[in-house]
Amino acid sequence: SCHTSSNPNNIELDGTPQQVYDALVNVTPVNSVAAANGMKEVDPGNPRNSFLFAKINHGLDYYFTLKTGEGIAMPDSNVAMTQTQREMVRQWILFGAQDTGTWVSMATIDSFYVTQGGQPRVTPLAPPDPSQGEQFYFGPIFMRPGVEFEYNHKYKVHNNETIDVNRMKVDENPETHHFAIYDFLQGHDGIIGSGLNKVVGISDEAFLFYNANVVAQWPKPMDVTYPNGTALVWDSASVLCLDYHLINYEDYVIAAEAYLNVYYQPHQSSTIPLQTAQVRYGGDDVDQLVIPNNGVDTTFRINQFSPDSDFYWNIISLQAHTHKHGTNFFVWSRKANGQKDSLIYNGQYNPDYSQFVGTYSWNDPPYRQFNEPYPIYMGNGMIHEATFFNSGPDTVHFGLSTEDEMYVTFIIYYKSEFPYSGIGEVQKDKSLDMYPNPASDVEYIKLDNSLVMSHPQMQFFDALGRKVLEINDIATQVFSADVSQLPNGLYTYRLVNGGEVVGSGKMVVQR
Repeated sequence: SCHTSSNPNNIELDGTPQQVYDALVNVTPVNSVAAANGMKEVDPGNPRNSFLFAKINHGLDYYFTLKTGEGIAMPDSNVAMTQTQREMVRQWILFGAQDTGTWVSMATIDSFYVTQGGQPRVTPLAPPDPSQGEQFYFGPIFMRPGVEFEYNHKYKVHNNETIDVNRMKVDENPETHHFAIYDFLQGHDGIIGSGLNKVVGISDEAFLFYNANVVAQWPKPMDVTYPNGTALVWDSASVLCLDYHLINYEDYVIAAEAYLNVYYQPHQSSTIPLQTAQVRYGGDDVDQLVIPNNGVDTTFRINQFSPDSDFYWNIISLQAHTHKHGTNFFVWSRKANGQKDSLIYNGQYNPDYSQFVGTYSWNDPPYRQFNEPYPIYMGNGMIHEATFFNSGPDTVHFGLSTEDEMYVTFIIYYKSEFPYSGIGEVQKDKSLDMYPNPASDVEYIKLDNSLVMSHPQMQFFDALGRKVLEINDIATQVFSADVSQLPNGLYTYRLVNGGEVVGSGKMVVQR
């Protein structure tokens, strides 16, 4: 009686189903406050921007509340509809506010709220101050026991200018296999529709891979702050895609949900933009990943290197990603001759990489964030190795289900001409660049590309003119000098090429 043609009270909800649908979906509310905040009566795919859901919410979405001037909760008796009824409205909106079709099971939702009421939910994450960022809420999606699925959902970021993202925090279900965050390339977000989209095949994943940058991927709750002076740089009016893959190991219905806080500030010209990479076995030809059902370990190696013009990747973090047949995962820096150098990622650590446990957990792999960026010269690159065990009954191939397989290293890094160092500047002469100066333990040297190498030697002399260090057999344009044994002080260097001095200058060792 409160929303009829004779007594509409801001919205008319009688008439034919089509008339009611047309009065709700993508309609600007009569309420001026809700309208000014950009809300719709029903915003397909976005319950938190739907005034109808705000009015009936009654705490179902913990941090989504009516604002001053948006009136009282409905029904006006202030007695909420049942949780199942309110959830059905939210689910209808979440799945795109379709005018026909079946998307969710009332029996499953009722089982969660009534038959099995009180199952643990993800603890609501307090949102950032609006001046520092915003929160994105994914879900809930109700999962029956034994179910595995992956859904994605796109969200608009309310940034009217380019921003520097310096921190992300996520809280999610313990049943999570991965929670991935993509930033769409400008204008490419139209490849997926509004609302929850089920990922059912490789083509769904490929759409995202070629139209968006994956900026984070975690299998558990995380709080990551990026090093000072670095950030993920997002263009104005960014659109994110959140991708959620879960497996319900429980014997009851769970609500798959996640809270994501993104903290940002206006872009600074001095900010070093972070980049991400998914290093996959086979590259674009993922069908190369084939694991025979022979009951023995099968190890695959990726040699990742390139003549990168910036030539250093300063690694912020590394994380393995396999499915259930994965038993080991390692990453080394790579020598110029193709051999393994330093072990920089050991999959046999615990999830926060604080303790060696001796086994690799495929569903909760370690996330290694370096205290200081770890420099890798990409002319030499990295070696990634993963081991899988398949005892049958079938050969396993690349695929999205955890019964299939993946082999990916997820890397966050930034490129630079010289590797990260807390001190020093670049020393230049006509034939080479050196960094850092002052140096403490390692001096990085890059020969000029125009230099035709003819048995070059690098020589270092102390203040008395005594030769204290010499590097011979230089085979690459970029190499390093170990100065850790040299006392603090001023040194001179000479670059000898073909028996002639072609470069010279001064270097300071300081600790």
